[in-house]
Amino acid sequence: MATLSWTLAIAGPGDDPFRPDADQVWEGLLHKSEHPSPYVPAVTACRVLERYPDGFLREITVRDTEQVRERVTFEDHRRVIFRPLNDPCIAEIVNELGRDDDGHPTLSLRVTLSPAGVEKAEQTRYFRHETARYFSDALRFIVDGLVQRCTR
Repeated sequence: MATLSWTLAIAGPGDDPFRPDADQVWEGLLHKSEHPSPYVPAVTACRVLERYPDGFLREITVRDTEQVRERVTFEDHRRVIFRPLNDPCIAEIVNELGRDDDGHPTLSLRVTLSPAGVEKAEQTRYFRHETARYFSDALRFIVDGLVQRCTR
């Protein structure tokens, strides 16, 4: 398996950016889990199918065409894990709340490719590059959405 990872500070634009606190970011991540469209534009629909004590099962629609079922798990008020059940290339996606050197919230996004995803990356010229671009762009949208949610 291979893991791709990115981390961004959670802050608004400008010289004196708005910085939500960790509780606000966590609430935003919970909201994003059930209502991903404002945070991830490629996700055009989402419905929760089952609820569990530590999360839920959801079905998302990507770009109005592809439906993916994911088991979503919440850990320690700092990590949300998405495990696709029917995506052969992605084993796991993790959103993790952290802190920078000044104690301000950050968000890390980690994507772990399945063995089939690694094989596809080795055999398909642009698969890894396009996957990295999709998720790094998604992280920027997520951070922007979290900041906007906190400033309303």
